[in-house]
Amino acid sequence: MTTAEVSGLAKLAGEGNTETELMMGLTMQLYAERMRYDPQGRADLYKLSAHWFRKASEKGSAPALYFLAASDLPLMSCEEAFKSLDKAISLSYTPAITAMGQLFYMDGRCGKNDYGKGLQLLRKAAEGGDAEAYYFTGIAYEQGRGVVADQIEATKWFLKGAQKGDASSQNSVGINFAEGIGTRKNVEESVEWFRKGAEQGNYEAACNLALHYMRGQGVPKNYIVSLMWGLIADVNATEIGCLAEIDTMDLLQMTPAQVAEATERANAWLKEHHYPPTEAPHRVEQPVGAL
Repeated sequence: MTTAEVSGLAKLAGEGNTETELMMGLTMQLYAERMRYDPQGRADLYKLSAHWFRKASEKGSAPALYFLAASDLPLMSCEEAFKSLDKAISLSYTPAITAMGQLFYMDGRCGKNDYGKGLQLLRKAAEGGDAEAYYFTGIAYEQGRGVVADQIEATKWFLKGAQKGDASSQNSVGINFAEGIGTRKNVEESVEWFRKGAEQGNYEAACNLALHYMRGQGVPKNYIVSLMWGLIADVNATEIGCLAEIDTMDLLQMTPAQVAEATERANAWLKEHHYPPTEAPHRVEQPVGAL
């Protein structure tokens, strides 16, 4: 969104419009998540996000109740978060069922670890059509949480979530197709799932796509496209960057013109999807005596 659009949204939210209060909360949260190099600015935006979510939740907005409780942020106490999700569930907001099952029972947030109860809630949310619930159910089968570990069953759940558009599911099913886990090995199909997840901004899927292009696995080898997706992945990376996983010798084979084109393509994609721009990686000098 442009500055003018955000200002207009803030004006409507300030007038007490519930829907725009929710949109302001989501906008501030999105901006905060993309501020990688300004911790204080990030924290301030999260506080502003919580302010707008609270405004909307006080008026009974189920999505606001959900985002306020389910955000990976210390916005409220465990008891408050539980009550907020419970109220959203009472308003028939299916994503809140997923959040309740995953956060409080599968992940043990606030000491409520109970895999059986968590899986029951996730399956209920999946029946209600929540795509993310399929992903977390797949994780339960993958890791044997509340059920006997079963990679075939995990892949089935990931595939269901992927087909419903969940980016994390698309990345997970891509991995399983690439490695033949719980299904037949099909590298070409894995690349297509990585692509779908990457297009939604999933940095793991973007990195996996970059690695497949760099290695020529399931697609023709293409250093420019590989570096493009590697740069896009690194904008969202929370730990070690994707480019650190790409063999330095592969990057050495790229000409300055190729690096520039890949960077230009990455920034065009980032701009279109409202992400901050990236910079070309520092080129590693060819070592003396290298062929």
